[in-house]
Amino acid sequence: MDIAAVQSAIIILVSLYYIGVVLSIAHLIFKTDYNLTERLLWMMVLWVVPLLGLPAYWLFWKRRSSKV
Repeated sequence: MDIAAVQSAIIILVSLYYIGVVLSIAHLIFKTDYNLTERLLWMMVLWVVPLLGLPAYWLFWKRRSSKV
């Protein structure tokens, strides 16, 4: 594999990840019933914790929404 193909794959994966982050933040803002503190904490987790923040948000949101 040449360097250009590897760089293209990395750019595509990083772009897809941050598209997921933006969609998760939009969901967090408009579709959840978290209070302000919880929303700010999840926003920080989504932006700061790479690779684990996105799946953690959706996992915990599913658990919380199924309890309500």
